[in-house]
Amino acid sequence: MFNVTVVNLTADARHAAIHSGPCPLGQLSADELVGLLQTFAEIDPVENNDADPEIRVEQRRQRFVIRTAQKKLFLHNPRDLNEPAYVVSAREIIEELDGTAAARRTPPPFAYPTDAAQASGGSAFPQEIAPTPLPGPRSRPIGLIALVFVLAGYVAYAELTRHREGQAPALTPLTATELAAEEPALTGAYMTGAEPGQHGIVVLGSGKLELFQVNARGGPGTVHGTYQLGRKDGGLRLATDQPGGMIAVSSRDTLEFCGETYKRVRGR
Repeated sequence: MFNVTVVNLTADARHAAIHSGPCPLGQLSADELVGLLQTFAEIDPVENNDADPEIRVEQRRQRFVIRTAQKKLFLHNPRDLNEPAYVVSAREIIEELDGTAAARRTPPPFAYPTDAAQASGGSAFPQEIAPTPLPGPRSRPIGLIALVFVLAGYVAYAELTRHREGQAPALTPLTATELAAEEPALTGAYMTGAEPGQHGIVVLGSGKLELFQVNARGGPGTVHGTYQLGRKDGGLRLATDQPGGMIAVSSRDTLEFCGETYKRVRGR
């Protein structure tokens, strides 16, 4: 049995519920949890973006947070914020929680021949198994190393761009009335594309945002940041605490950042 809590989500995981907070569902069986996760993956993308719902699952000492996007499930380890999220199926989440996946990733060091093998002339001594790549969401060291280099290059490019531009003029803050009108209209997700290597920006509102990269395997590499909304040279800008300068608002559906164009991700 698994101890399950939904956050900003209805108990059946069919709809997001903004600001509803945590709602404990109690103990669920593996099949019940799989059904809940599969329903969660089908949630309306607009509701998902607005409410940022999640499912928290605990079993013994294992704790995981599950989020969804583009009908995929992303598994997070809340005890290690530096560990990336992984794209997994509902059944793979169960295997992570009950230890099945960990056991599969740790094979016995020796294989002992059966009586039939010995009778057919096989060696009576144990044969060492050559290590082989194992399936599972966490056996991706090459991909993680590649992500480190990609993000490092992205930051280096951003720093170079900032130095080339020199000291940027001060941002003119918006009035309270302007902020109340402009910020809700900008809140949402924007992407350069959906293919691996593409980038995204999520404007969460209240001065918070996320920058992420789409990965071929595993969840997106995400950086959390803050912003101040204002104007520069007559245009709307988001001044962030991240390298790369300001994010320019070209239109309600288009952002410009580090030489890339981000288009708003629309729901169904």
